Amino acid sequence: MTLAAYDGHALQPAWYAWLLLWAWCTHLGVHYCNEYFDLAADRLNTDHTEWTGGSRVLVRGLVRPETSLATAFVLLFTGALMASVVPNTAARLAMLVLMALAWFYTAPPFRLNYHALGEVTTAATLYGLCPVICYMVQADTVSVTMAAVVGPISAFQVLRQSLMNLSDIEGDRRAGKHTMALILGPRNTIRAYCFGQVAVYTCVVLLGVWEVLPPTVAVAVLLSCVIPARVARQLLSDAMADPPRANQVTFLASMQMPAAVMAAMSGLVIDANIHDRELGAGTWVYALTLLIALAWAAGWLLARPRAHRLLDA
Repeated sequence: MTLAAYDGHALQPAWYAWLLLWAWCTHLGVHYCNEYFDLAADRLNTDHTEWTGGSRVLVRGLVRPETSLATAFVLLFTGALMASVVPNTAARLAMLVLMALAWFYTAPPFRLNYHALGEVTTAATLYGLCPVICYMVQADTVSVTMAAVVGPISAFQVLRQSLMNLSDIEGDRRAGKHTMALILGPRNTIRAYCFGQVAVYTCVVLLGVWEVLPPTVAVAVLLSCVIPARVARQLLSDAMADPPRANQVTFLASMQMPAAVMAAMSGLVIDANIHDRELGAGTWVYALTLLIALAWAAGWLLARPRAHRLLDA
C-alpha cells in the first residue's frame, strides 16, 4: 500500500482495511488447515520448536481435529466471499490462487509441502502474491519497483522456510514428507541458507546501485542482514542439535522477513521525504503497519509464559 502511494496512486483506505481482514482470515484458516492435515507428521515430530512442528494443540488433545478442520473450512469460505467483492478482476483471481496454494500446502491431493514445494509456496503466497494483490487493488497494475521489493523478500522466505523444515527433518522423514531440507540434507541446507543470503543481499545492493530500487530502500533492507548473519553463525556452530538454540535460530530466521518488510517501507518513506513526494494515506498505512508489528511483538512476549503453561499441562 505504501509503495502504491509512493508510485503516485491514490489509496482507498476502505480497501486497505478489507484486504487486511481478508489476509488475517485467510492466514488463520491456513493454520487450522495445516494443524489438521499435518497432524500425523506433528505426532511423529519430537524435535519441534516454538516456531516449527505445529502449535501442538491437536497433538496434546487441547482441540479436536474435527474442530480444526471445520474452522479451516469456515475461514476458507469467508475468505473466498471477501475476495469475490474486490473490484479488480486480476486481483480477485490472484486472491483465489493464493488461497488455493495456501490450502494445498498440506491438504490433499497436492500436499505441496510433502513434495519439496512448500518453501516456494509459502514465499509465493506470503511475500509474493499478498503484497502484489494489495498493490493491484489500489493501482490496477504492478510496477518494476514493486517487483524489485517483493523478489528479494520472497527469496528470503524460501531460505527461512528451509530452516523451519530442517528443524522438523526427523519427524518429516518418519511421516514421508519430502521437504527441501530432507532432499538436500542438513549440511547442504545450511550451506544453501548461508550462500543464498549472500546472493540475495548482493542482488539488493545491485538493484540499489542500478536505481531499480530507491537507494534508501536498498540500504534499509541491507541493514536487516544482521539477522541472517547471526542465524548463520549459530547454524555453523551446530545450533540445530541443541533444542534451546534451535528455538532461537528458528525465531531469528522468522524475524528476517518482517524486519526486511518494515525496512523497505521505512526506506520508501525516507525517500519520499527527501524528494518531496506526497505519500498521503501511505504514511498512515506505514504508521499503522508499524504499530501492528509492535503490538504483535509485545503480545507474543506477554503470551509466551501462559502459552508454555497450557502446552506443558
